[in-house]
Amino acid sequence: MSFKSTDLIKRLDRETCGTDISDLEERLVEAQRNEDLAEIVKLYYGMGVRCMDSGDLDRAVMYFNRADAVYSSDDGIYEEVGEELIDDCSERRCRLDESDAFAPLVLHSVQKAAEDLDETQIRLVGILTLARFVKLGERLSFIPGCESLGELGEITSLIMRSFQEPISQDGFLYLKDFCDDFYKFTDSKCFFDINNQTDVPGGAPVQVFDLNGLMAMIELNLYLDSHLSLFAENEEPEVAECDFIPAALLPDYYLRTSKKPLAENPRIQKELERIQSDLEFISKRPSLQSIAKRVSEYSRLDILL
Repeated sequence: MSFKSTDLIKRLDRETCGTDISDLEERLVEAQRNEDLAEIVKLYYGMGVRCMDSGDLDRAVMYFNRADAVYSSDDGIYEEVGEELIDDCSERRCRLDESDAFAPLVLHSVQKAAEDLDETQIRLVGILTLARFVKLGERLSFIPGCESLGELGEITSLIMRSFQEPISQDGFLYLKDFCDDFYKFTDSKCFFDINNQTDVPGGAPVQVFDLNGLMAMIELNLYLDSHLSLFAENEEPEVAECDFIPAALLPDYYLRTSKKPLAENPRIQKELERIQSDLEFISKRPSLQSIAKRVSEYSRLDILL
């Protein structure tokens, strides 16, 4: 197995630049209050530019991805922002994908490790990641518009059962309806409203938009759609993708709430260890009962504590 969390941490051990974006953050609060989504895009883009130009690559990734999430959610916002900003944002994101920023390095390492797995194994590692969102989803589901996050426990159980027995028609329709609703959620205002947050015992509040890190919710939806295609009539099954596997690292939450480099954060390190453990566990082709046991354990885990 080629993914080694300890090696990755050493490669990422660097100072965070601490770029001054306080003026843009103040304007962001005002733009959010006014629900001026085009202005929100421009501010996130501006934050990304400052961070990237000063070498704070991890935060640059976060802010450019946030800008992309908002302008991609609505054609009207896209047109109002304009192609010049969008093209530069996209070009910078591509450059960051080839940099030593945290998110691309982790993702590329996971993709390399997943080359040793077959499609079913990739789906099984994915269900282990999904299970680690259950408690967080419950925590955020009390926010208006985010109720679907509270269903991740049932979705996890349904997918795990589908590896053990054929999925029922009711189960198929439930998963399909969830995917349709969840797709709309990732394009909704409640997803990228920075006021939508909930308390974390002993820590900073978590925002719904923190789930945008590593494109977690988009990758989750793609993972579910891919699994759904296995049971759809007259449809060719979609290829299993591994990009959802590192999604529970939640880099945006830790970047937003801490000045420490991501690799020095103990919870980031714990999650890297879980990813490594999951990849090695599934590579050994354990029984479905053993996998279900780990899924159950992860479903009770609060990754923010």
